Amino acid sequence: MHLNIIQYYYSQLKQNSLEADVDNMWLNILPLYFEARKNYGIEQQSRPWPGVVKIRPDFTLRYIKNGAPKKVVLIEDKRVSDESSSAVWAEAVQQVTDYMTVARASQYKKDSPIEIMYAIVTVGHYSRFYELHPGEQTLRDYPGVNGKALEFKEHEESIDALLIELVQKTSS
Repeated sequence: MHLNIIQYYYSQLKQNSLEADVDNMWLNILPLYFEARKNYGIEQQSRPWPGVVKIRPDFTLRYIKNGAPKKVVLIEDKRVSDESSSAVWAEAVQQVTDYMTVARASQYKKDSPIEIMYAIVTVGHYSRFYELHPGEQTLRDYPGVNGKALEFKEHEESIDALLIELVQKTSS
């Protein structure tokens, strides 16, 4: 993530930045890891008009496995000004949890194995990584991270390693 363009998008995250600025950064980071030539698709939610309820996460990553596109990682972003708000973090985690349980129910057939799904919640400069296990309705902190909020610049190596690991886990 030492690329100049990623550094540019990071520099655009100011106190008054909207979620779209956080989305733009992820929009440029995700294809570096979740490549189309590796059978990944990246879907970005269109920003709804103010006052319109969101019905899906900011980003959904799909992976084609055995000819079927499965949602494997969901990402929810919030604005920079909310970085220190525990209520906004909790709301974002709940939103992505709700999206994941609906996605799981809609994409798996009764006889197919249910796999772990992954989530990234980002508020401004910080991201937390989670996983949703089969049969559960609550996200777990991603192993080794233990709920820690990782700052993009300060924890760049850790975020890089986590994204590489998510590609490995979701493509097997």
